[in-house]
Amino acid sequence: MSDSRLRRKDLSRPFHGVRSVDHVGADDGEESIVRRAIEYSRRMREEEFFSHVTAAVLWGLPLPPQSLLARSRGDAAMARPLDVAVRLPARAGRARGIRGRSISPHLAEVSIHPLTGLRVSTPAAVWAELATELALEDLVAVGDAAVREPMWETDAAALASVADLDRALGAGRRLGVDRLRAARPLVRTRSRSRPETHLRLAFVEAGLLEPECNWPVLDGDRLLALLDLAYPGAGVCFEYEGEHHLRDPEQWARDIRRHEMLVERGWRIVRVTKDDLYRHREELFTRIRLALAARD
Repeated sequence: MSDSRLRRKDLSRPFHGVRSVDHVGADDGEESIVRRAIEYSRRMREEEFFSHVTAAVLWGLPLPPQSLLARSRGDAAMARPLDVAVRLPARAGRARGIRGRSISPHLAEVSIHPLTGLRVSTPAAVWAELATELALEDLVAVGDAAVREPMWETDAAALASVADLDRALGAGRRLGVDRLRAARPLVRTRSRSRPETHLRLAFVEAGLLEPECNWPVLDGDRLLALLDLAYPGAGVCFEYEGEHHLRDPEQWARDIRRHEMLVERGWRIVRVTKDDLYRHREELFTRIRLALAARD
């Protein structure tokens, strides 16, 4: 391309030596991180790879929204710099828009991302790296997502195994190791979303028995439904209703049919919303205890 074309205003300059078609809109969120990672990869050194939050986004691991943003300047939320790591003794990069990180060789585990072809920390290594970035319940949610086993025929294979998490935990001294040790026993292979993990941990926090994750409802050998959380012996289940359930008419219709099918099979259903889980937790615990008491 000619110099004049590279100077055109329809191109942005995300990093030194890189030109990209200009993007309109807020420069935040997961899509922005993926796009900027691809842009930066055009100038990455051979020893560099993406780690921490950037790698988590590339793997599709669930993160709290605030972790995707840098500190605000006034009222404007700034895009989070990309996490670009090297193995010591290599020197971490320094450039606008990136956060250079130096990782001990025994703690760094790198793979090629299957969709983007980018060099990234493995899912298990990302889980360990995030110990200094996330609260305990979100660290557990990332672990749950990494080891999630397929439950429907269309589900993808797990990104990592429980043994992979154990290996990352035992790889050596690292920042946040106490939080990792607290999180690891709470990781489960059958949690399908970040709110489901938070809800399960809320049960434990309230002194309730830990419910089963995604309990299967069968008709012979045919899988009819997976209950988000359940006490099968009591016939009580708990369904997290995300906001998309209300916005999508087809989803809402499926939810109604599913609810009726479960009631016909003897299940008592407690429906839980975002507001219940994050703002009115004590009222939620009361509803849970009443539902369980009604089945005693």
